[in-house]
Amino acid sequence: MKERKLKVGMLGAGGISRVHCEGWAKLPDCELAAITDLSKDACQTRAKEFNIPNIDATPQEMFAREDLDIIDIVVPNRFHCPFTISALQAGKHVLCEKPLALSVAEVDEMIAAAEKTGKKLMCAQHMRFEPKSQSIKEYMARRPLGEIYYARAWYLRRRQLPCTPGFMYRKNAGGGCCIDVGVHVLDLALFLMDNFSPASVSGISVTKLAKQADSWSEWGQIDRENIDVEDFAAGFIRFQDGSALSLECSFMLNMKPRSYSTIDLFGTLGGLKWPDCEFVDHTSKDFIDVKMEVREDKAWGTAHHAEIREFAQAVRNDKPVPVPPRQTRAVIAILEGLYQSARTGKEVNLK
Repeated sequence: MKERKLKVGMLGAGGISRVHCEGWAKLPDCELAAITDLSKDACQTRAKEFNIPNIDATPQEMFAREDLDIIDIVVPNRFHCPFTISALQAGKHVLCEKPLALSVAEVDEMIAAAEKTGKKLMCAQHMRFEPKSQSIKEYMARRPLGEIYYARAWYLRRRQLPCTPGFMYRKNAGGGCCIDVGVHVLDLALFLMDNFSPASVSGISVTKLAKQADSWSEWGQIDRENIDVEDFAAGFIRFQDGSALSLECSFMLNMKPRSYSTIDLFGTLGGLKWPDCEFVDHTSKDFIDVKMEVREDKAWGTAHHAEIREFAQAVRNDKPVPVPPRQTRAVIAILEGLYQSARTGKEVNLK
């Protein structure tokens, strides 16, 4: 007998919702059944674009629907925790955009709700699902780097500050580049290192360019007077096994590239660079430089789409989600600690 389709409710109709809707629409065993957002015009647009039959007036109305299996949350960061918990308590599985929450305490509440209700919870850390990321992970399984004792992770932009209220104001976003793009490259670095046991973090979080009189962004008009999130952050993370990671992220950095992201892993048996997919080592007499083959996933388009597919399969088959919430907890612990360190000027113990 043919299995019924999993029915999905979209909580949020902003820019990223379109990417998520495209991913759900690709799945023959899933159906976008409802959408809600403060902007009814945005809801109407998405509903028409993806043939979503129901526009709910409020999130609570959506959570109360008995026909929904999954809630996909794509709203400003500060709403992630309360809406996720409400959806889980209503008996729905939840896929939530990054960052999963703004503090470890919030993540713990969300995990507790998922465990109590028996429902799946996953943060949409899509960079893990990029073909280059998956290919590197597979390569490392065949050719381990040994002890990865140091890593670097950078996600840097030149004049690309998102100029909407969901990103420029701490009351909505919880932070700036650190929580918005730093969360991406940090999660991927921990995933590639296979190390989710941070011990301490020391960092800075500053707004140096966004408030200048001549500041501008390729992505809109900066509210120079009221913006209160950082445009640059950097941190040094120590792990419980003695290894370390340096993190840098920016919205507005005076550098030549418009955007630049990279992760370097340094191990006792070799080194590796993302997204270049380069492995380096040496023999007793010479260098070894390998350009690894990338396993493309062209049928699925973006990494967001692959992420949605994998989450749906976990729900359908009652399997663990591919981005475990407790791994995400480590990411949020580091970011929260970095902000605390920036405020106090001291290293923060995360144990």
